[in-house]
Amino acid sequence: MFNTKKIILVAGITAVFAGLSACNEKLTSNVTPIMDGEYASNYVEIIKANDGKYLDSKVIEAILGKGATHGRDGLQGKLDPKNPYSFEVDDSIDGGNHGNSQCKVPMAFTRVQDSAAKNYKNDATFVAKGFGTPIAEAALEKWNITVDGDGKGLPDSSVGMTVEEGGAVYVQFCAMCHGEFGEGAKGYLALAVDEDLIASDPKDPAPMKSVGNYWPYSATLFDYIRRTMPFWTPNADYIGDKGYLGITGYIMQANYIPIGFDEDGESMELEDDTFYNAEVLMKQNKFMKNQGNFFCDHRPIIHNERCMKDCPDTMVGDGSGDIHNFVEARKLPDGTPQYNVPQRLNEAPPGVGHTGM
Repeated sequence: MFNTKKIILVAGITAVFAGLSACNEKLTSNVTPIMDGEYASNYVEIIKANDGKYLDSKVIEAILGKGATHGRDGLQGKLDPKNPYSFEVDDSIDGGNHGNSQCKVPMAFTRVQDSAAKNYKNDATFVAKGFGTPIAEAALEKWNITVDGDGKGLPDSSVGMTVEEGGAVYVQFCAMCHGEFGEGAKGYLALAVDEDLIASDPKDPAPMKSVGNYWPYSATLFDYIRRTMPFWTPNADYIGDKGYLGITGYIMQANYIPIGFDEDGESMELEDDTFYNAEVLMKQNKFMKNQGNFFCDHRPIIHNERCMKDCPDTMVGDGSGDIHNFVEARKLPDGTPQYNVPQRLNEAPPGVGHTGM
């Protein structure tokens, strides 16, 4: 089992840095790269000089050289342990092989984090020029609730409720946005959709992702629901761990996720009177339909130039240069909107599921 917590952390930090890098037109501070071999040996200094934005395109090019940044050369370079952006860093950095030998934490990231930890300032003595106060450790305890994909951090097995009781909690706190049966409402995405993620034609609209056909782990589904829902007051005491487990069980039942298979190979579904707790949730953890389709994306980071006028034909419409000739992804092949699109775009009045239902 790979370390879900670490992968999520890196993915989140990467997304933040990637967003910031789009605003960087040039290096904020030029540090001359020392090309000791194929890559700059002073990459830590280069990253530090640019506010830690190690995914900025200019920073990457300064460290790797322009030829080793993009395309096939960039991909092959990431398989080189000496590359600061390599997938093949030493096991001591990320704790070993977590399911995929190339799914590693780049050294460029860990070195910056080590530096941040070394220079960390004590919150107890930090003064933010009169704005706010440092948060107390006791206030953070409420959010020390991380659950890994392997179930570490789940509530005790004595905590839970029946799926039917969980449905009642779901209807009270979730149905107004996600529909009573997870079909979606008021413009919010559905939680239970009987739709295959594999499209038969590249021009077809992107299939709608939901719990049943996309989410990889039931354990992290519970973690996400408890941590973020209801959006106006997540991790609510009036719902509690038992309520969040009940909600999770109801959503899993709506997606027909089995808890096992009988002697004839028939799936064993959740019943309304099933006491849904961490033990049952972990039984379902290995039967999530899309779990085996997640993998580490080894494609190199690509930074394409923006084009706002006089763009080449390949970047206009369907590639022919005609701005009126394009495929609108929000519509189905017959011209009708995708599921719930009018509501999500405020073009139709709120309602449960499709307009008029």
